Amino acid sequence: MSEKSREELRSEYEKDYLERLAKNRETELDQYGETSMSEEERTKKIEDAEKVQNESAAQVQASSAAKNQSEDELKKKVEFEKQVSTLRDELQVLKEMVILTDELESLKKQIKKPSRKKATKKKAPKRKATKKKAPKRKATKKKAPKRK
Repeated sequence: MSEKSREELRSEYEKDYLERLAKNRETELDQYGETSMSEEERTKKIEDAEKVQNESAAQVQASSAAKNQSEDELKKKVEFEKQVSTLRDELQVLKEMVILTDELESLKKQIKKPSRKKATKKKAPKRKATKKKAPKRKATKKKAPKRK
């Protein structure tokens, strides 16, 4: 086979293929009872399809917004419950502190009020100490030694 025959075969095959496609298209149109549409009908169908698409997109956005809002509300609720729990714990600690403070005050009062008085020694009054003067000694004469 030469180069020309290959090209001729390809062109014949392409023509045959295009004819088959055209026939298939006609049979499909006949099956559905459709004929070629006018531009107005085509534009109207496209507009209707766009409306439906826009409405469904709006519904999807609305549902996702509602979902996000519910998730946000749930997060806020959880945070609020945590805060309430923390405040309850703090309140309980404060109540315990008040009880302990009251007990401490009552114990302090008991300590300040002794049940018996302790016996204490009385201190003797201090006396002024006066110095007694030593008696004066008389000077004695020394005896001179005897000379021999």
